[in-house]
Order: sequence, then C-alpha cells, then structure tokens
Amino acid sequence: MLQFIHSVFYASQQDGTSINRLYLLWAMIKRKRMFHLIVTLPTLVMACYYGFIASNIYISETQFIIRQPEKKSTSSLGQFLQSAGLTSSRDDTYVVRDYMLSRDALKSIDSNMNLRKAFSKSDIDFFSRFDPLKIDDSFEMFYKYYKDIITIDVDTASTICTLKTKAYSPQLAYSINEALLFLGEALVNQLNDRARKDIISVASQEVEAAEEASKAAALALSEYRNRQTLFDPSQQSSLQLQQVAKLQSDLIDVRGQLTQLRSFASESPYIKALEKRAAELQREIQGEMSKVTGGAGSISQKMAAFERLTLERDYMDKRLATALASLQEAKVEANRQQLYLAKIVLPNTPDTALYPRRGANIVLTFLCCLLIYGIFRLLYAGVKEHQS
Repeated sequence: MLQFIHSVFYASQQDGTSINRLYLLWAMIKRKRMFHLIVTLPTLVMACYYGFIASNIYISETQFIIRQPEKKSTSSLGQFLQSAGLTSSRDDTYVVRDYMLSRDALKSIDSNMNLRKAFSKSDIDFFSRFDPLKIDDSFEMFYKYYKDIITIDVDTASTICTLKTKAYSPQLAYSINEALLFLGEALVNQLNDRARKDIISVASQEVEAAEEASKAAALALSEYRNRQTLFDPSQQSSLQLQQVAKLQSDLIDVRGQLTQLRSFASESPYIKALEKRAAELQREIQGEMSKVTGGAGSISQKMAAFERLTLERDYMDKRLATALASLQEAKVEANRQQLYLAKIVLPNTPDTALYPRRGANIVLTFLCCLLIYGIFRLLYAGVKEHQS
C-alpha cells in the first residue's frame, strides 16, 4: 500500500491526472473505514457477546384449560349435538391468565422461591440479570422483569392456555412453571368456593325467610281459631245444617199432625200444644240458621277470615317447600358447576437451551449492519452526484 501511495505521488509530479488517483485512494480508505465501523465492528462485538458472554435461556412449557361441567340441553336436538363431559370456560380462562401475570402471583412465588436473588446471580450475564448495576431492586422493577420471563398465550378457538417460563437454569424454569400452575389451581378453587357459598347463601336466606313467614301464618290461623272458638268452619256449618234439617223434619211432622187434627178434631186440646211446639221448632230453626248465615258472629262471616288465613298459611307452606327444593337444587348445582384446571401438557424440565440463538443472531446482526452500510453508501453517492 505504501509503495502504491509513493508511486501515486511520484506520478503526480509527472502528470496532473495523478491527483484524481490520490482522491480515489483516499475514498477507498474512507470506504473501508466506514465498512469496518458499520459492519465489521458490530458483528465482532455481537459474535463475542453471543459466543462467550450471553447466558443460556431455558424454557419450560405447559398447556392447560379451564373447564366446567357441561349443561345438558333439554331438547332432543341439543342433546344430540352436545357431547357429554366438560366444556371450556372462556371468561375464567382469562381470569386465571391475568392472575398468573399479576403482582399477587409474583409476590407468592418470590416469597417461596426468592426469585429476585435467583435472577440476580453473578453467573448470569450482565445484560440479562436483574438489576446488574445494583441501582433499583424494587418490587415494581422486578415485576417489569417478571413480565419478560413469563408468557401466556390463549387460543381464542379452543381456550387452551400455553404457559412458557424462561430462566437461566432448567430446574428454575420448571419450578416457576409448576408454581404458577399451583397458584392457578388455587385460584380456581377459590372461585369455586366463592360461587358455592354465594349460591347456597342466597338459597338459605330464602329458606329462612319462608320458614318465618310460614310460622307467622300458622300462628295467625291458630290465634284466630282460639279467639273465635272455631276449628273447621265447614265441618261446624255442616253440623249446624244437619241440626237445622232435623228440626225442619220435626216441624214438618208437627205441622202434619196439626193439619190432621184441624181436619178431624178441630176442638182437640192438643192443637194448641202442637201449635206451641211448631212455634218453638220455628224459633230453633231460625236460631240455628242465624248461627250459620246470620250477622257478624255467624259461621259464614267467620268463614271469610278463616279462608283468608288458611290460604295464606297454605301459600307460605308452598313457599317454604319451594325454598327447600331450591336450596337442595342450589347445593347440587354448586357442586356440579365447579371449575377445573385441566393440564393438557405437564411442565417439562428443558435439557437444551433454546435461546439465545447465537449463530442466527450473529448472522442477523451482520445482515442488518450490511443493510445500514448499503443505505449510507446510497446516501453518500447521491450527495456526491448532487454536488457534481
């Protein structure tokens, strides 16, 4: 190269066109410097990092789904189309996913596994460990770090969740994955208990209210019977009417006798006695009838209030029976509607680091830098052409 430069300067003294050669030489040197600066140097840096510094990243993966007992269709067509077993619960799937990504889940795992210390170890490379400069190791900063090592994808069609946990050791990745599944199952159990308590509590309150109303209605009817000396108005009125019928029969007999005596023995002394007897029977009949269909103290008047209280008592009894049946149904429904976290793929302990992809990252760095260099070259050529 030095001989070439010396020949260029020597020729420049002989020929003026050598100045152009000197300019081309300088441009070539600048071009190589730019190429090394934009392409070679970054590629070498990334090759050193991924080749000797970057820590291995292990990924533990599992798949699960939140299910609940299937509600059977009452129609024959629905029963034909539905298959027996369990159905997925879409809303609860997202609830479990959000909980696994929440601060509460991180607090629980961190308190049991001391994740902050595990991800701050010195054997993890500087750019990958948590808080490498020891500036801010707060929980909020670790939560941001946590969201980068946990990935939960939900298939919108099947609602199957794919949980991936990243760590710098196989066992730690597996332990985090297993701990998150345990927390998810605990949350599902809490949701089951809460739903069961809510359903049974509402039904139990209705039973208690129905029992109180039934007792009050029965007590009101009993007090009315005692106050009115009335047990069963229908039976009592029937007895009264039977008595009236008997008296009317006697009255007919007496009137028959009177008719015969007046026809054959109009001067008989028994006529006045029979007339007196007929009048007494008439008064007794009226008295008995007044007890049945008379004024405020008659059975017919008492019957209205008695029937109202009886209907109210019967209604409250039916309400109590319905409430008890609803409570039993609520207990069965609460047990049947339990959610289940079904593990489709169990957590695995990775035996090979999937990341970083060292060769691919180095090649990608080289290609990106080469593209940037090409863009700079195009811009530089355009500027030179514009100046000329």
